[in-house]
Amino acid sequence: MNLKLYRKILFIPVIAAALLTACNKDFLDQKTLSAVDENAVFQDSLKSLGMINNIYSNIGLSFNARRFGNTGLDAACDESEPISDPTIYTYRLSNGGINPSNADKGLWTTVFQMVRASNIFLKNKDSIPVTVATRDYWVGQVRFLRAWYLFTLLKHYGGIPMIGDKIFNVDEKIEAPRSSFEACVDYIAAEFDAAAELLPTSYPANNVNALRITKGSALAAKARLLLNAASPLFNSGPRSDDPERLLTYAAADNERWKKAADAARSVITLGVHSLYTSSATPLYTLFLQNTPQPEHILVYWQPVTTANNFYVENSANPPSRGTVNGYAGVKYYPVQELVDEFDMINGLRITDPASGYPGIGDNMYKNRDPRLAVTVHFNGSLRNMGSLGDQPVNTYTGVIPTGNAAATSASVDGMYTSAGTKTGYFRYKMCNNFGVGGGSELYRPWVLMRYAEVLLMAAEAQNEYSGPSTEIYDWLKLVRSRGGIQAGANGLYGLKADMTKDEMREAIHHERRVELAFEEHRYWDVRRWKIAPQTENAETHGMEITRAADGKFSYRTVVVRQHVFTDAMYFWPIPQSEIVKSPALKQNPGY
Repeated sequence: MNLKLYRKILFIPVIAAALLTACNKDFLDQKTLSAVDENAVFQDSLKSLGMINNIYSNIGLSFNARRFGNTGLDAACDESEPISDPTIYTYRLSNGGINPSNADKGLWTTVFQMVRASNIFLKNKDSIPVTVATRDYWVGQVRFLRAWYLFTLLKHYGGIPMIGDKIFNVDEKIEAPRSSFEACVDYIAAEFDAAAELLPTSYPANNVNALRITKGSALAAKARLLLNAASPLFNSGPRSDDPERLLTYAAADNERWKKAADAARSVITLGVHSLYTSSATPLYTLFLQNTPQPEHILVYWQPVTTANNFYVENSANPPSRGTVNGYAGVKYYPVQELVDEFDMINGLRITDPASGYPGIGDNMYKNRDPRLAVTVHFNGSLRNMGSLGDQPVNTYTGVIPTGNAAATSASVDGMYTSAGTKTGYFRYKMCNNFGVGGGSELYRPWVLMRYAEVLLMAAEAQNEYSGPSTEIYDWLKLVRSRGGIQAGANGLYGLKADMTKDEMREAIHHERRVELAFEEHRYWDVRRWKIAPQTENAETHGMEITRAADGKFSYRTVVVRQHVFTDAMYFWPIPQSEIVKSPALKQNPGY
């Protein structure tokens, strides 16, 4: 079976979906299946496989670029700004407006649906009529997926109920207290380890399973878990308002950084993953690949539909480029804070007098880190416009010339127009350059984990454990070289020689922000590093460009919105409806 056909059937609902509908939309819902339903599924290998496919189907929930009203978590931090609509969840998240009564229930509900479905599968695994090898492989996938969902919940809430293999019955009272943060990390890490033992290192080319998780997926997810756990938010000692240690370890321990570094290094030493370099603009084309790539570590292959092909474009394309299937168009815009993070092509920060940065003006986007142009579209960036081909994106305000749709596009895309940019920028990362209203479709997955992240995790954890080393420099140089930064006379790609531990930490934080923009990292990074009071309790900015009648531009940085951050916002509030159903749950501090 070829991969293209396999993608089309991968998530087709089957009878096994009944096992998920039995999980209703409430935490640990007590509805049960009839024995006939369970037997019908697990005595049939295809239906059992369908069960696994359904468990796969939500792995991108937190990553989703349109998770909340066509916005994702990037619109709740200093990556992008949502439209001025207080009903959008990301707007409220960044405005301090979330509480237990209005908190989003989607993640909590979905995770425990998937955990329950996983537990039902594991209970019945020995009934499935397949070989032992196939059964072990399937079990490895399910144990990975269950751990992945629990880890996703852990990031949002801190310690969560660890129910293990428990499946609640219809007449059973739900009493599920939260486990300590440490207990959660230990359980999830052990599950990733167990999954890794059962999963293959790689698949033969064009194998139908090539779209599935591997040993590297499990090891990388464990590395991300342990990096998170070693970070200051969790690993700086106890909190006085958290006696049960739901949010921190009981004591700080530098060895946790070593465990994270070792976990990331285990992915590197597998020898099966590498950075994608098969393009002049690799960070652009990587996200458009419709076949598995060596940089892919965990991907979600959506069902093939036109809407999914243009999933990000429908929320990110400038209004002049259109949308499909009636979507409402752009809902978020990159902010100046993100744009300013991109170095000059020589690898020096734009704040460095030696960088060659000309300052705000007509040439401020020239000779920049090539990743800027494939992450963000600024005034003058080329973007497909249907029959007109590639045309400049016009984000300016002021005097708009007459002419065709391309010439007048600032009337719909420009700053201060009703549907135009709020910041002077549009997102481009993960978008293709085909016109949404026409042109060729390009199916591609959501890339949830990739090798560049593994290199940056290894660099961060090793630096925090023992300080800068040649190995850390090498990992950073790999990422910066692939991004298009020039090597320079010293071959350091703009990195300072002989950095201190603090300087290397800043360099790694900076590299994560640039390389991993719009990949659901920044929101969590500023929290685990405990820098959110500086980055999130602050104003966001945009670039106002005004066109004069003679075609000349003037520029100024403008405030877009003041964000709000309080200590409570390091974690999400548990939905009040869940606490009512399970009084043993304890609410997070500050809510």
